[in-house]
Amino acid sequence: MLPSGENPTTEPVITHRMRRPPARQEPTPEPVSSPPGPLSAIEQRGTKVRARRRQQLISPGGAPETVFVVRSGLLVLQTLPPDQPRQLLTLLYPQDIFAPSFAPALPGAVLSAVSPSELWRLPSRIFEALLGQEPALTQHLYQRLADQHARCVLHSAIIGGLNGEERVASFLIELALRLGVAGAAGVAFELPLSRTEIADYLALNADTLSRIMSRLKGRGLVARTGRDRALVADWDGLCAMSPLAGALAAAHGGVPAKREKPARTGANPTRA
Repeated sequence: MLPSGENPTTEPVITHRMRRPPARQEPTPEPVSSPPGPLSAIEQRGTKVRARRRQQLISPGGAPETVFVVRSGLLVLQTLPPDQPRQLLTLLYPQDIFAPSFAPALPGAVLSAVSPSELWRLPSRIFEALLGQEPALTQHLYQRLADQHARCVLHSAIIGGLNGEERVASFLIELALRLGVAGAAGVAFELPLSRTEIADYLALNADTLSRIMSRLKGRGLVARTGRDRALVADWDGLCAMSPLAGALAAAHGGVPAKREKPARTGANPTRA
């Protein structure tokens, strides 16, 4: 995901040979300043909530009068049924919206923070009143909900139609598109989910995931650069592994062309 201030092209890339995200000097955290445009009404009327990593926030069926809008960080809707495998159902990114009524009351379902996160919390009655008062906000939120629904459908297609390697490649593409920073060595990004969480999200056995990651590393496609950091060393090669790479680019905002480097400043002045 690009921080504010970047100028991506508006035309999404819909082929497998996607260009890398634009180069940046250093990873930049999600913006936490006052949002421009329609979301300013949410900030003015909502309560800011900070969530620690792994903190559980709410469960479907509970507090139905509450709406959350993600401000920064990464959240996951998951099920934790007793004596059954956990399922990670969907990831929520900044500006995504969640209310308990948006999801069925699955056994053990909870919304949790995958990384340190901030959210706006609003009573449903205030949220609904804002929709009636702010046409720009209404249009923005409807578009966000449509985007979230498209991503859920895409994730179902990945789990139901792709093999293990294709699922892992698709997941890495998604995180690189959302969190990636392009550099000379490749596209680096934070890997906030644990191995077990990734396996659950992709409906894979954790050992199977480890073997797939080892094969991708052996082919020079990806590398681990730290406990919670990964690097896509061969962007085109990784995209070629996923039949849904183009759909991922469209669902996650596309990949803009690489920006030209700014002109150098501070050059030695011309001597008289």
